Amino acid sequence: MQDNLRRARELAFEALQGQSAEQLCWLGAEPIGMRWRLPVLNDAFVIDLQGSSVALDDGQPVRPAWAILALHYLAVKGRPVVCPPRVTFADLPTARAYASVYNQRTTQRLCATVGRSAELLRNAAAALGAKLAEGALHEGTVACEFRVFPRVSIGLIWHAPDEEFPPSATLLLPENIESFLCSEDVVVLSECLVSRLCGKPF
Repeated sequence: MQDNLRRARELAFEALQGQSAEQLCWLGAEPIGMRWRLPVLNDAFVIDLQGSSVALDDGQPVRPAWAILALHYLAVKGRPVVCPPRVTFADLPTARAYASVYNQRTTQRLCATVGRSAELLRNAAAALGAKLAEGALHEGTVACEFRVFPRVSIGLIWHAPDEEFPPSATLLLPENIESFLCSEDVVVLSECLVSRLCGKPF
């Protein structure tokens, strides 16, 4: 696995070598000398293309999955329309067959941890800079939106448990998410978001 991640990281840096400064800026990155600063959730990654490194503002290295996701995002060639998160993973044409596994790895994990209660989830979401929808849905529901990358947001709708059912949740994605990230990356991105909500580091 470590070898696979190392190779994926190397390929992601190679894919970025021909990216123009104008495109990086359009994707929301800011130049800092020879490096680029990319807002990610409530923090930012500093990407050194020459040194092939991805770190937080304080210099701490970013975990491989997050680093590869950020590099893939910055390698986008076109300029897709920014869409609000309104569709589920199962709605993506290339992802339907994997939807049940996706739910196990994301929403079911969330509901078994930080999604056990509305208070826990609201606090965790607010700590990541999420935009909370207050009063927009019925009682017992938490709805929020996370700007994971400057042009990619993920929505979350959580339903409280009742006498018959445990808590449940749905992650919402932009309908054109695959213009930014492939379906495999969408799975990893969703997992990484859940990990951050659970208090795991970048």
